[in-house]
Amino acid sequence: MFQNTDVNLIYYYTEKKIKPDGKEQTTEFAWITDITITKNNARKIVNAGRNRWKIENQGFNRQKHWQGNIEHACSWNEQAQKNHYLMEQIADFIKQLYEYFYLAKNEIKKLQKNISPELLASFGRQLTKPEDIKVELHSAVLN
Repeated sequence: MFQNTDVNLIYYYTEKKIKPDGKEQTTEFAWITDITITKNNARKIVNAGRNRWKIENQGFNRQKHWQGNIEHACSWNEQAQKNHYLMEQIADFIKQLYEYFYLAKNEIKKLQKNISPELLASFGRQLTKPEDIKVELHSAVLN
């Protein structure tokens, strides 16, 4: 029981990989869920958990290592860190759209290291006219 909710725990031990040094490594996984675990659904829960973990980590690792360089804090200010990470998320989302819905669709092959600079340069080539930018001034309401 956790905070007045019945929970169930499932362990998965059988994922084995061979490390570069030739040694076998067994990885343990565990999930906590409010779903009742049975012999019939245990495999589905494990597969869903592994797939979700791969999706989440694939995105984070992509941001951390390929483009975002978010291995260290960019600021001592907590709000600035949150803003930086949000901008990383937006940039990664735009890059993925470009990769999967333009490059892949048109069967264009590019190196990862070239995609971000080329995408950024394309934004600089966009023509913006003064009438494209609407400025609205709002008066602040002080409490």
